[in-house]
Amino acid sequence: MKPSLRRADSINLALAMHALRAALDRAMALSVRVSIVVVDAAGLPIHTAHMDGAPLQCRDIALNKALTAVGFGMPTRVWEERLAGMSDAVRQGLPLQPRMALFGGGEPFLFEGRPVGAIGISGASEQQDEECAQAAVRTVQALLESASA
Repeated sequence: MKPSLRRADSINLALAMHALRAALDRAMALSVRVSIVVVDAAGLPIHTAHMDGAPLQCRDIALNKALTAVGFGMPTRVWEERLAGMSDAVRQGLPLQPRMALFGGGEPFLFEGRPVGAIGISGASEQQDEECAQAAVRTVQALLESASA
């Protein structure tokens, strides 16, 4: 590999399909209607679903949650606490940035400590969105661990 290039691991479509299915199953178990977006390590959407009856705006919100989670490599729910320790300028300005979602429902998929993709869920309560996203994370982690064993 040339020194001016870098490579990054990323989830593929097959793994994204497992993640989306896990989130969808959890949403159905909770009797909620959500939008689900799975992005790869570069933030490109690779698998999406919009359940019947989910609010239209949830499509973009789910994407923003996934982008925020993969970009920062952390769940979107942690931002409330992180922002509390920042300056007024950051607390007011960061939420206004395009494609940012600083509330629960976005979870990164981590492999060897690095984000390899993420999922964003929107349409239910923040806690229910998180539950669905965490179901996807558990599925992806189990599949990654079994593949590397």
